[in-house]
Amino acid sequence: MVIDCTEIYTEVPSQLDKQKYTYSSYKHRNTLKGLVGVAPNGTITFLSNLYVGNTSDKNIVKHCGVLTSFLAGDLILADKEFLIQDLLPPGVLLNIPPFLMKAQFSSEEARQTVTIARARIHVERAIRRIKQYKILQLIPQNLRPYSSMIFQFVVF
Repeated sequence: MVIDCTEIYTEVPSQLDKQKYTYSSYKHRNTLKGLVGVAPNGTITFLSNLYVGNTSDKNIVKHCGVLTSFLAGDLILADKEFLIQDLLPPGVLLNIPPFLMKAQFSSEEARQTVTIARARIHVERAIRRIKQYKILQLIPQNLRPYSSMIFQFVVF
């Protein structure tokens, strides 16, 4: 499975504590965040509930239930920020791009990065398709309690 998180804009909550939790420092706006998983052919195979925008990718993976989908021998492809090796079930492998430790990648690291990027394009395309639904462009406050249901229903 290829996984990535996406953020959906939400109206700014009226209560300050909710504003703090939904504010995404990455997007510089109030958001809700969900995990998307796709098969290597681009078919969406997993959608998490939506979490408040300041939730880390690792915490979403930990709590959303995606890890119960994997068996020993399965492979997860993800971006660099998914440092989730310690959460994986026994025998499940994680493949993330290498971190740049010197001035430039070695030829093997560059090849590995390109290979992972070719597979990750499928999850990026799936996220782009998801975000085309008008209702997911901005979740109004009155629909926020139903946001996870909307996110999952619109896609599946």
